Amino acid sequence: MTEGITEAELAEIEQRVAEALAVAPAPWTSFLETRHGGIGGESFVRIGDDPVLDHELYIRLYLASEQLVSPDIRLDAVIDFVANAADDILRLIAEVRRLRTS
Repeated sequence: MTEGITEAELAEIEQRVAEALAVAPAPWTSFLETRHGGIGGESFVRIGDDPVLDHELYIRLYLASEQLVSPDIRLDAVIDFVANAADDILRLIAEVRRLRTS
């Protein structure tokens, strides 16, 4: 990437995050079978902060003929990334804007 991100591009990214969070509100918390064990046999992302509600995101990952199945630390790396993506992206956008005003 040779050109910087424009303010319009930042706004588009921010809009995608807002649309995703409107459907699946924060926080997004990863529950990883490889770390937490005994959570039901499959790693997932819990959506929202009410553990009683079943708002969960499961990820299926196919790499050519290989399917990564939980518990698998490779799949959990992806699940952990997704669980943190919305917060991470919003923080990065804020940091880009802060740096631009410095």
